[in-house]
This record gives sequence, C-alpha cells and structure tokens, in this order.
Amino acid sequence: MMAKRQAFKIDMHVHSMYSGESPAEPRDIVEAAKEKGLDAIVITEHERLSLSLPFEELRKTAGHLKIFRGVELSTDAGHMLVYGVTDEDWKDWGADRVCSAQELIARSAKLGGLAIPAHPYSLEKRNAFDNAPSVVVDERIKHLTGLKALEVCNGKHSRFPEVCEVLGRYAASVNLPGIGGSDAHMPEEVGRAYTSFRVPVYSARDIVREILRGHVWPQADSLKLTTSRISAFVICEISM
Repeated sequence: MMAKRQAFKIDMHVHSMYSGESPAEPRDIVEAAKEKGLDAIVITEHERLSLSLPFEELRKTAGHLKIFRGVELSTDAGHMLVYGVTDEDWKDWGADRVCSAQELIARSAKLGGLAIPAHPYSLEKRNAFDNAPSVVVDERIKHLTGLKALEVCNGKHSRFPEVCEVLGRYAASVNLPGIGGSDAHMPEEVGRAYTSFRVPVYSARDIVREILRGHVWPQADSLKLTTSRISAFVICEISM
C-alpha cells in the first residue's frame, strides 16, 4: 500500500527588515520557517522585487527549505501579491507609484507570473455606533478582470476565522482558488497561515502553475481549511 503523500507547505506572504516595517533579519525569518515545518517561503517585500535579493544568498544554507521571491505592490484596488516574475523582466515596475491593479494583472500574466489580491476585505459599519462592523469583501476587486486566485487567509487578520470564512465563500462563489500567507513581519509570525500545494514545487513558475491548476488550499493553525477541487471551490470550515 502506497504511503499518503504529504502536502507541500508554503508561506506565500512574508516580509523582513527590507520592507521597512520590521526589524526581522532574513536569517531569522528562514530559521523560523524551518522550525515551523514549512517546505518553502515566498519573500514579498513591499513595492520592490529587488529588496528581497539578500535572501538569494541564504538559499545555500537553508537546508530543505526552499526560498522564493515575489513582491507586494500598492494598487488602486489595494495591495496585490505578484509571483513568478524575474528581476530582469520586472525591473521594479510600479515601485514609485500606486499602480493600476488591472494593468498589474495584465503585466504579470504577460511575463508568466500571477497577481493576487492580498487581504481583500474591509470592515463595514451599519451606523456610527456600530462596535462590531461586518467583514465584507473589498468592492474594488469585484470589478477586476483576469483574476486567477485570492489571498483567503492572512495571518494579520484581526478577526481571523471570520475573515477567512467570508473571503473563502466569496472565492468559491466566483470559482477562484484561495491561498494563505502569514503576512509576517516578525519571525514568530511566520507560518501562522500558509498554502498547501498538492505536489512539491521547485521554482516560482511552479507556484504559478499549481495555483492556476487549482491544486492549492489555504491553511492556518487555528482553522480547519479544505479545498474541493470540484468546480475549483475554496471551502473554509471554521474549527473552534
């Protein structure tokens, strides 16, 4: 009888001191990821792909942990994560402005990459006295064309289970796979949310390919998250 294959776990949204909002040294981020049992991390520093270049050197001493590089960009539809592009092609495009999300989606795809909305939600008050605003999907992403996935689980959510459920249900309704990432800015935050891949990946382009195939599902320690590939739906089941 064949042994059941383990999912390949990647924290898809990680920052370090080079994002300007964290004192975290790259080496400490890598060690934290290894301690959490992750198979890989994607470094997504703010605005410039080139900011994550120091992580290239750490690949030599990271052991089993694979280190990939992406970027998180500010757009007119909120933050977006970009995967699968190279320094040579990207050239820190969009770094000095709030770029068009629609243009970013198109450019990423043209270069063989993928642009995915990060933490695409907001809190909506029913009135000025509402102390428990509702979690709603960011309206700006609903008007974008060409989206292939959403970040459903983000480790920085202040109302983590509820946000994951709302975003998961929305992703299901529009037939998009969901991913998870910690949005870590400190070593202890790495791995709070991550993405399970059905098969191991060995390059940033592999990541893009498997997301496009829908062979991914978001996960977090405090939630039970499963994906039904039937109709490419994302199903979030809150486990308290």
